[in-house]
Amino acid sequence: MDDSFAFGKPSRRPTPIKRARVAKPRSAEPSGRPGLGRVAVLVAGGIVAVLVIAGVMAFFRSSGNEIASDERTAVSQVGAASDVDAKMTAQEAASAVQQLYAEQGSFAAVTPAALKRFEPTFSYTGSASTGPKVVSVSSSANGIGLAVLSDSGTCFYQRFTAAGSGQATGTTCTGAAALAASS
Repeated sequence: MDDSFAFGKPSRRPTPIKRARVAKPRSAEPSGRPGLGRVAVLVAGGIVAVLVIAGVMAFFRSSGNEIASDERTAVSQVGAASDVDAKMTAQEAASAVQQLYAEQGSFAAVTPAALKRFEPTFSYTGSASTGPKVVSVSSSANGIGLAVLSDSGTCFYQRFTAAGSGQATGTTCTGAAALAASS
Protein backbone atom coordinates (compact mmCIF):
# COMPACT_ATOMS: atom_id res chain seq x y z
CA MET A 1 0.00 0.00 0.00
CA ASP A 2 1.33 3.34 -0.83
CA ASP A 3 0.68 6.70 0.85
CA SER A 4 -0.54 8.50 -2.25
CA PHE A 5 -4.01 9.93 -2.56
CA ALA A 6 -6.26 9.72 -5.62
CA PHE A 7 -9.82 10.82 -6.38
CA GLY A 8 -10.56 7.74 -8.29
CA LYS A 9 -11.06 7.22 -11.99
CA PRO A 10 -11.73 10.26 -14.12
CA SER A 11 -15.29 10.64 -15.35
CA ARG A 12 -16.31 9.76 -18.84
CA ARG A 13 -18.67 12.76 -19.24
CA PRO A 14 -17.49 16.29 -19.15
CA THR A 15 -19.00 18.45 -16.38
CA PRO A 16 -21.11 21.32 -17.72
CA ILE A 17 -20.15 24.81 -16.48
CA LYS A 18 -22.98 26.79 -14.95
CA ARG A 19 -23.26 30.46 -15.66
CA ALA A 20 -24.54 33.05 -13.13
CA ARG A 21 -27.99 34.36 -13.80
CA VAL A 22 -28.45 38.00 -14.51
CA ALA A 23 -31.34 39.62 -12.59
CA LYS A 24 -34.10 41.00 -14.74
CA PRO A 25 -35.02 44.63 -14.07
CA ARG A 26 -38.28 44.97 -12.11
CA SER A 27 -41.18 46.59 -13.81
CA ALA A 28 -42.38 49.99 -12.63
CA GLU A 29 -46.04 48.86 -12.40
CA PRO A 30 -47.27 48.27 -8.79
CA SER A 31 -49.43 45.34 -9.80
CA GLY A 32 -46.34 43.45 -10.80
CA ARG A 33 -44.81 43.53 -7.29
CA PRO A 34 -44.94 40.14 -5.62
CA GLY A 35 -45.31 41.49 -1.95
CA LEU A 36 -47.96 44.14 -2.62
CA GLY A 37 -50.89 41.86 -1.74
CA ARG A 38 -49.41 41.10 1.66
CA VAL A 39 -48.92 44.79 2.46
CA ALA A 40 -52.51 45.59 1.48
CA VAL A 41 -53.81 42.78 3.73
CA LEU A 42 -51.69 44.04 6.65
CA VAL A 43 -52.95 47.62 6.23
CA ALA A 44 -56.58 46.47 5.99
CA GLY A 45 -56.10 44.23 9.06
CA GLY A 46 -54.62 47.16 11.01
CA ILE A 47 -57.59 49.37 10.16
CA VAL A 48 -60.03 46.65 11.23
CA ALA A 49 -58.10 46.14 14.50
CA VAL A 50 -58.25 49.88 15.28
CA LEU A 51 -62.00 49.97 14.63
CA VAL A 52 -62.61 46.91 16.84
CA ILE A 53 -60.54 48.39 19.67
CA ALA A 54 -62.41 51.72 19.42
CA GLY A 55 -65.75 49.88 19.55
CA VAL A 56 -64.74 47.84 22.58
CA MET A 57 -63.52 50.95 24.41
CA ALA A 58 -66.78 52.78 23.68
CA PHE A 59 -68.73 49.79 25.02
CA PHE A 60 -66.65 49.67 28.22
CA ARG A 61 -67.04 53.42 28.73
CA SER A 62 -70.84 53.23 28.49
CA SER A 63 -70.85 50.18 30.76
CA GLY A 64 -68.73 52.04 33.32
CA ASN A 65 -71.10 55.00 33.27
CA GLU A 66 -74.05 52.66 33.77
CA ILE A 67 -72.36 50.95 36.73
CA ALA A 68 -71.54 54.32 38.33
CA SER A 69 -75.15 55.44 37.88
CA ASP A 70 -76.40 52.22 39.51
CA GLU A 71 -74.04 52.76 42.46
CA ARG A 72 -75.28 56.33 42.96
CA THR A 73 -78.86 55.05 42.92
CA ALA A 74 -78.02 52.33 45.46
CA VAL A 75 -76.38 54.86 47.79
CA SER A 76 -79.41 57.16 47.63
CA GLN A 77 -81.72 54.20 48.31
CA VAL A 78 -79.68 53.26 51.39
CA GLY A 79 -80.12 56.83 52.69
CA ALA A 80 -83.88 56.63 52.02
CA ALA A 81 -84.05 53.29 53.87
CA SER A 82 -82.32 54.91 56.87
CA ASP A 83 -84.89 57.68 56.83
CA VAL A 84 -87.75 55.17 56.70
CA ASP A 85 -86.42 53.42 59.82
CA ALA A 86 -86.28 56.71 61.75
CA LYS A 87 -89.73 57.77 60.50
CA MET A 88 -91.22 54.45 61.63
CA THR A 89 -89.69 54.90 65.08
CA ALA A 90 -91.11 58.44 65.30
CA GLN A 91 -94.57 57.24 64.24
CA GLU A 92 -94.63 54.40 66.76
CA ALA A 93 -93.43 56.71 69.53
CA ALA A 94 -96.12 59.24 68.51
CA SER A 95 -98.76 56.53 68.79
CA ALA A 96 -97.49 55.70 72.28
CA VAL A 97 -97.60 59.42 73.23
CA GLN A 98 -101.21 59.72 72.07
CA GLN A 99 -102.26 56.66 74.05
CA LEU A 100 -100.42 57.81 77.19
CA TYR A 101 -101.95 61.28 76.88
CA ALA A 102 -105.41 59.71 76.56
CA GLU A 103 -104.77 57.66 79.73
CA GLN A 104 -103.04 60.37 81.78
CA GLY A 105 -104.88 63.44 80.53
CA SER A 106 -101.70 65.55 80.66
CA PHE A 107 -98.69 66.10 78.43
CA ALA A 108 -96.46 66.58 81.47
CA ALA A 109 -97.09 62.93 82.48
CA VAL A 110 -95.58 61.70 79.20
CA THR A 111 -91.92 61.31 80.18
CA PRO A 112 -89.09 59.17 78.78
CA ALA A 113 -89.58 56.70 81.67
CA ALA A 114 -93.37 56.48 81.08
CA LEU A 115 -92.80 55.92 77.35
CA LYS A 116 -90.22 53.17 78.06
CA ARG A 117 -92.77 51.34 80.24
CA PHE A 118 -95.50 51.77 77.64
CA GLU A 119 -93.41 51.02 74.49
CA PRO A 120 -90.16 49.20 75.43
CA THR A 121 -89.01 48.65 71.83
CA PHE A 122 -87.09 51.94 71.69
CA SER A 123 -84.77 53.91 73.93
CA TYR A 124 -86.11 57.23 75.25
CA THR A 125 -83.96 60.10 76.46
CA GLY A 126 -84.31 63.67 77.62
CA SER A 127 -81.15 64.62 75.69
CA ALA A 128 -80.42 64.45 71.95
CA SER A 129 -81.35 61.41 69.83
CA THR A 130 -78.29 59.47 68.65
CA GLY A 131 -79.85 57.04 66.17
CA PRO A 132 -83.01 55.68 64.55
CA LYS A 133 -84.00 53.65 67.64
CA VAL A 134 -83.39 56.46 70.17
CA VAL A 135 -86.24 58.94 70.76
CA SER A 136 -85.54 62.31 72.34
CA VAL A 137 -88.51 63.44 74.45
CA SER A 138 -89.35 66.87 75.83
CA SER A 139 -92.66 67.37 77.63
CA SER A 140 -94.37 70.23 79.36
CA ALA A 141 -97.91 71.03 80.46
CA ASN A 142 -98.51 72.61 77.02
CA GLY A 143 -97.21 69.85 74.77
CA ILE A 144 -94.63 67.22 73.94
CA GLY A 145 -91.90 67.01 71.30
CA LEU A 146 -90.26 63.88 69.92
CA ALA A 147 -87.10 63.79 67.81
CA VAL A 148 -85.46 60.79 66.07
CA LEU A 149 -82.11 60.95 64.26
CA SER A 150 -81.79 59.02 60.99
CA ASP A 151 -78.56 57.34 59.89
CA SER A 152 -78.55 59.81 56.98
CA GLY A 153 -78.28 62.69 59.50
CA THR A 154 -81.84 63.99 59.14
CA CYS A 155 -83.76 64.54 62.36
CA PHE A 156 -87.50 63.84 62.26
CA TYR A 157 -89.77 65.77 64.64
CA GLN A 158 -93.23 64.94 66.01
CA ARG A 159 -94.96 67.68 68.02
CA PHE A 160 -98.18 67.43 70.03
CA THR A 161 -99.94 70.39 71.69
CA ALA A 162 -103.46 71.17 72.78
CA ALA A 163 -103.89 73.03 69.47
CA GLY A 164 -102.91 69.97 67.40
CA SER A 165 -99.97 68.01 66.14
CA GLY A 166 -97.34 68.37 63.43
CA GLN A 167 -94.29 66.89 61.82
CA ALA A 168 -91.08 68.53 60.66
CA THR A 169 -87.39 67.89 60.10
CA GLY A 170 -84.39 69.68 61.48
CA THR A 171 -80.74 69.49 62.42
CA THR A 172 -80.90 69.83 66.22
CA CYS A 173 -82.21 66.44 67.26
CA THR A 174 -83.82 67.08 70.65
CA GLY A 175 -87.39 66.89 71.87
CA ALA A 176 -87.18 70.55 72.87
CA ALA A 177 -86.29 71.50 69.28
CA ALA A 178 -89.20 69.38 68.04
CA LEU A 179 -91.60 71.09 70.47
CA ALA A 180 -90.40 74.54 69.32
CA ALA A 181 -90.54 73.64 65.58
CA SER A 182 -93.42 74.85 63.50
CA SER A 183 -94.94 72.51 60.95
